[in-house]
Formats: sequence, C-alpha cells, structure tokens
Amino acid sequence: MTDAADRTIREFLVPDLGEGLLDATVVAWLVAPGDTVAVNQPLCVLETAKAEVEIPSPYAGTVVERRGEPGRTLPVGTPLIVVDTGAPTATGRAPGIAAGPDPGVDAAANPDEAAAASVVPGTAVDAQGADRTGADSGPVLVGYGTGVGADTGRRAVRRRPAPRRTPSAAPTDMGRPRAKPPVRHLARTLGVDLAALGAGSGPEGTITRTDVHAAAASLTTEAAGDGGSASGTRSIPVRGIRARTAAHMERARREIPDAHCSLTVDFSRLIALRDRLRARDAESAATPFALLLRLLTLTLREHPRLNATYVQDGPEVRTYEAVHLGIGTATPRGLVVPVVRDAQDLSTVRLARELARLADGARTGALTPRELTGSTFTVSNFGALGLDEGVPVVNHPEAAILGVGSIRPRPHVVDGDRLVVRPTAKLTCAFDHRVCDGAEAAAFLTALGALVEDPDTLLLSL
Repeated sequence: MTDAADRTIREFLVPDLGEGLLDATVVAWLVAPGDTVAVNQPLCVLETAKAEVEIPSPYAGTVVERRGEPGRTLPVGTPLIVVDTGAPTATGRAPGIAAGPDPGVDAAANPDEAAAASVVPGTAVDAQGADRTGADSGPVLVGYGTGVGADTGRRAVRRRPAPRRTPSAAPTDMGRPRAKPPVRHLARTLGVDLAALGAGSGPEGTITRTDVHAAAASLTTEAAGDGGSASGTRSIPVRGIRARTAAHMERARREIPDAHCSLTVDFSRLIALRDRLRARDAESAATPFALLLRLLTLTLREHPRLNATYVQDGPEVRTYEAVHLGIGTATPRGLVVPVVRDAQDLSTVRLARELARLADGARTGALTPRELTGSTFTVSNFGALGLDEGVPVVNHPEAAILGVGSIRPRPHVVDGDRLVVRPTAKLTCAFDHRVCDGAEAAAFLTALGALVEDPDTLLLSL
C-alpha cells in the first residue's frame, strides 16, 4: 500500500480565461472531496465578467480539497482545487508542488501569497494550473494546457518569503493604501475609499476583498440608518458580469464626452419585407431587428466615423473597415454584448441566424470570450424590453451606439399633412463628440432611417 507521504498532490490554480479578466466567481462545484476525476472531466463552473465556463481537470486522480465555496470570487492564479494523482515521487510530493502551504501565510486572508508559497524554490507553476517541471499529465486542455517543459516566463509564479504578520504595520506605502490591483478594482466598483479603511486584515495590513465587502456593507447600513432604521436592508455583492459592467459604464461616462440625436422612423415597408421573406422561407429567422442590422452595416460603410474609436495617443480617430456589431443582451446574470463579427460580409439570412445563435448563447452563458469582445459598433435594442425610447451609453472605446425603441402602431404624419397610424420606432444615436460632430451623426441617422422607410433602395447598393 502506498503511504500518503509518497503520493503526488497537485494544486490546480484558477486559470486565466483571457481578455484581461482578473478573477472568477465559483458558481457550482461538480465534484466533491473523495471523488475520482479523469483528465478533462469538468470540475466546477466559474463565472467571469464575460460568461460562465466549465473548468476541466488537467489531472486524473482523487479530489483532496476544494478552495472556494459557491459565491466566492477568486483572483486568477490562486488555488482552486487539490488533486491526488496517486503517482509516487522521490520527494513524496508533486514535481514543483509542496505538500501544503507555507505556515507563515494566511491563505484565507491572502490567497495570492498562499498560492505563491506552495511552490518549491527553483521551480515554477503556470498561473493557469499546470506544473512545468515534471512528467506530462495528459492531453492538452483548451485555454491552459498541461505542457510540462521548463517555463520561467512571465506567467511563472515563484516562491516568495512568507510575510510576517504585523498587526501594527502601517497600511500605506508613501501614503497609498496596501491593496492588490483586483482589490482596488473591487473598491472602485463598490464605491469604497481604501484610504479611509486604515490597516487591512491581510499580511502587514494589506486590505483584502473581505475588508472591502465589509466596508461596502457598512456603507449600505449607514445609508439606511440615515432614514432612522436599517431594518429590512441587505447588501448585494456586485460580482462577475455586473461588476464588469459597472466599471465599464463608469469609465465610458468618465472618458467619453457623448451627445445624442434621435429620429422617429416608419417601419411599415421593412415589416412588409419581413413578411415576404418569411413567406418564401419560414426558417429564415428574419425579423425587423435583423433587417435593421443589415441596413445598419451598409450605412456604417458610408459613414465610417461612426464605426471608429478615439485614440488618446496622437490623438487620432481610428476607423475600421470591418463592422463587428455588438448586440446588448439582457441575461439573468446581467448585460452582455455578444459580437456579430464581419457583419458587412453576411447575407441577411446568415446575419439573422447568427444573431439568434448569439442571443441564445448569451442567455445560457455558453459563449466564449472571443464571442463577447471586439465590437466596433454596438446596438441596444431596448424596444425588446418594452421601452419606447432611451439614451444608451457609448460602449467604450467605440465611437457610437444605436438605441432602438419598440415598434408600435402610432399616429404618424405622411405626405406632409395626412395623419395615419403606422408601426414606428424611435432610433437614438449616442456618439463620442471627439470623433464626430452633430452634423455627421445626423447624416448617419437620417441615412439609416431612409433605408428603413424604403428598403428597396438597398438594391442601389448591390
């Protein structure tokens, strides 16, 4: 029988899921301590600021320990799960992995330090969980892999001396609160002033996520107390997609001097076109919104300054040949923006089908990070939520966004003085005033409205 000291214990870290994501929240565990797992078997579901992702195991063995219960947010590179592979080694531990964390590190208060301290000096562990000094553990996994050649690159995590616990240590360096970048990001999102917290509960007074959440809850209680009683209040942590959206909207409002213009458009002929297309092909997935997007791509090609971004270095306006349409989509987890790439090259039917596929994937959390990034122009269809109009926020760093209100029968004047009832909707364009002025935005919007009201003119562009 193999002694426990001779077994290989492997620690798998929270993987870097791409697109600059700093952390992930544990949604659900699919395995429990004592379970036997195979390579590529799903271990858990993590929610990032972009999507929910099933994380497969890079090792085969027995689950020893899970790090982080559902609802907990873990920074990238911190321990996620410990697996006993059952493969003995001369040292009685996994190549490059210590049998346990350094006793000088408080893992609960500072998971980053705990992860770093579990690495043997002179070796490295990939920030995505695969050790780089022993034998190959199995097939390569999408996103992080299990390659084991020596890796001392920028993603390597090395052992650092265990910080000494100093309760009276000063909380700042040169007047700046001690806190890691993800914690600073969380504090900005929740509106917590780190400088006002004093020493944190982490090593040498470092402020931790727990400290920030506690401060945010205190602020909520104090605000309720201003009304005489805090009873009935509760603190709702902002995590994952909602935290990312909050930070993104804050940045957009802070950096982009936006303006907007609106136009009421008659959708009668576009709806009639939709009916003709469905009569020919009931599965075409053509909707008034899909047809509007097809006309939008043509309009953006004629008005490229709306399909652009403002670059501070220079400064300059950078326009794009390709039209990557971001579609604001409400989901149970918050607002996500799936992207229809190269929309200018898609036929109306292909565009409609891609739109339906992305919308379904956004609602189920099945889209990849690439399908949720890289847009050059965004559309917010708040009409689908029953709203007649609104002013959308420009999706930083884009130059403009189109808001589409509900299509409803309304009184409408035609032929100059004749009042009729027509299906109309209000289109609103919010734009970066550094990129284009009101005249350019108005020209874009009126050109789009003209195509919607007379889609047969689309033939002139073919």
